[in-house]
Amino acid sequence: MTYLTEGNITKQIIKLAFPLLIGNIIQQFYNTINMMIVGRYVGEDAFASVGVSGSVMNLFIAIIIGLCVGFSILYANSYGAKNYEKLRKTIFLTAAIGIIMTVILSLIGFIFVNPILHAIRTPENLFSDSIAYLRIIFAGMVFCLFYNLQSSILQALGKSNVMLLVLLISVSGNIFFNYFFVATLGMGVKGAALATVLSQVISSLLCFLYIVRYLPVLHMQKKDLVWDKKLFLTSFQFGMTSSLQQSSLFFGKLLVQSAINALGTAAVMAYTADICIEQLILAFGDGGAAAIAVFVAQNHGHNEKERVKEGLKHGMRLMVATGLVLSLVLFIAKPWALSLLISEENLQVTKIALSYLGIMCIFYPLSFVSNSFQGFFRGIGLIHLAFGATLSQIAIRVILTYTMSGSMQLNAVAIATGIGWVAMISIQVISLLKSQNKLSA
Repeated sequence: MTYLTEGNITKQIIKLAFPLLIGNIIQQFYNTINMMIVGRYVGEDAFASVGVSGSVMNLFIAIIIGLCVGFSILYANSYGAKNYEKLRKTIFLTAAIGIIMTVILSLIGFIFVNPILHAIRTPENLFSDSIAYLRIIFAGMVFCLFYNLQSSILQALGKSNVMLLVLLISVSGNIFFNYFFVATLGMGVKGAALATVLSQVISSLLCFLYIVRYLPVLHMQKKDLVWDKKLFLTSFQFGMTSSLQQSSLFFGKLLVQSAINALGTAAVMAYTADICIEQLILAFGDGGAAAIAVFVAQNHGHNEKERVKEGLKHGMRLMVATGLVLSLVLFIAKPWALSLLISEENLQVTKIALSYLGIMCIFYPLSFVSNSFQGFFRGIGLIHLAFGATLSQIAIRVILTYTMSGSMQLNAVAIATGIGWVAMISIQVISLLKSQNKLSA
């Protein structure tokens, strides 16, 4: 059993965060590997199609991930308080909520994929492959839920090392399936999508086997499978608020993608390559936020108020240092990183992509600061504050992108994103000062 309610705070956050950070990076390779293999063995249009599809896919998956992120706070609170019966009941109710939501999302995505792609102004030459890719993803979305639900449980219990091992196995399977379906069988983007779904099946199964074998405290009993109105409403509130936060973030990205699609195929290819790299950088911040949230949630559930406050301070230091180092490394290595995704002959796309990353390297550390606050607010149960800050960043980013993209092209997205993060941090600092009353109560 892994409890974070006593001991050295910095060491505990690092021990919890490191597997989460590496795990998030590995997880980003799912779509990146798909695009690299498709781009190499199918062609540039297929590469861009997977990039456009990724924007749509991530919006739907963000809703599922958001649900599970919200649920994980309830899991960690019950676990920190050592209330295992409540923990099991919460898992049962949240699983029911998750399954219903996922079935609805899958049907919506499968039926309305054409209008969605038209709405984001997908170029006609990318349309057919994007539809084929997304319909397979939507058909297998329930496995995405099973994996993320079990992942949130293990994460809340501090088992981030287990999740790292699961992801290593899963991403290895994703590479194998991609080469087999795309390079060997010549299935194109359909093979890449199928590889992603099968990898999620593997992840789900591995998590389930670990829980059954090593976590008897989570084994359901008949008395746990009951309707608890109060617990259901709390679970629904946490899950839906967090889901709205995550989905609004990706909806904003979808709107940005729409603006970029209007700039032409070169801009789409450049942004697709940039996002592959950017997602790897920001995965560190997401992992750090998750670690802070788990640490804070367990201590909040155990009523360790001082450790809750110290968790933010120690986590913030680690996050800022990480953001600065990664930004510097990327600024130096960005030509090499882009060469892995863009052919050397395509100088126009490379130039556009380099300009975007050069600006973003200035702003990336701000994201790490913001993520530290997000993890803290989620951990103490103030997820509405996390949602509000995210919504403000999205609104500013989208408005400025559409306003400036005509004259500044892809650079407008970078500047708009940085300004959005500045506003987000300002709101978070104000919210933090107001939340001190909650911690002192």
